[in-house]
Amino acid sequence: MGDEQGDNMLSRIIVSSWAVLIEISLWLLLLAALIGGWQAGGIGGAIGGLVVAFIVGAMFLGAFLVLEDIRKSVKAIENRK
Repeated sequence: MGDEQGDNMLSRIIVSSWAVLIEISLWLLLLAALIGGWQAGGIGGAIGGLVVAFIVGAMFLGAFLVLEDIRKSVKAIENRK
């Protein structure tokens, strides 16, 4: 079917870029909440939008960042041996 080495390389690229994509999506979520909140209610709406977006982002996307941190820690432990 596919080349084992090539499949492994593609998997590594996907895993390494996953953390960057999550980070970018969190920043875009905060930016969208700031702009939406500003249009809805001025400075108070912008602050409220940021707070709500931060909580939602931490609940749903934070778990993926924790998994990435665990993956990096395991990799560091493997490299010590």
